Formats: sequence, C-alpha cells, structure tokens
Amino acid sequence: MANPDRLDLPVDLNSIDESGLPWAFLDAAADPSAVTPGRFIVVGSGAARAVAQVVDIEDGIVHVRALRGSVTTNSHLLTDHHLAS
Repeated sequence: MANPDRLDLPVDLNSIDESGLPWAFLDAAADPSAVTPGRFIVVGSGAARAVAQVVDIEDGIVHVRALRGSVTTNSHLLTDHHLAS
C-alpha cells in the first residue's frame, strides 16, 4: 500500500510553463538521484498527491506528467523498493 505522506518531489501541479507541463526544482526532491526521466514518482503540494512520470530534467528543472487517479491506484508504477515505501 502506498504511503499517504510520501512526497518524492514537491510540485505545484498548476505551475505549468511554456512546455505545457508542471515543473519543479530538482534540488527540492527528497532524493534527487531517484528523479530520472521515465521514472514514476509521487509529486504534489499541500495535501494533494499524485503519481507522475518524470518527462525531462534540464538545468535543474524537472518536468512531470501527472497521472489521473490516486497514489494508491497508481502505486504499482512505483517499482523501486525505496520509492514505493
């Protein structure tokens, strides 16, 4: 079961830039080495949480694509043991 308090990367999902995607600073990640393109992570701000796929990282900026559904529904995508706890 997904940890409801887990947050891999703080992202305001309404903060969309010219790419059309939400973004955040890589150095804000709980474990920056775990944030890599293609990986699914837990993102959000405040009480809002979502599973998102890391689209790209450029100059310390991470773009993500949030998935529909709850973290619990999408927790099967969090495949790495240290990320799924």
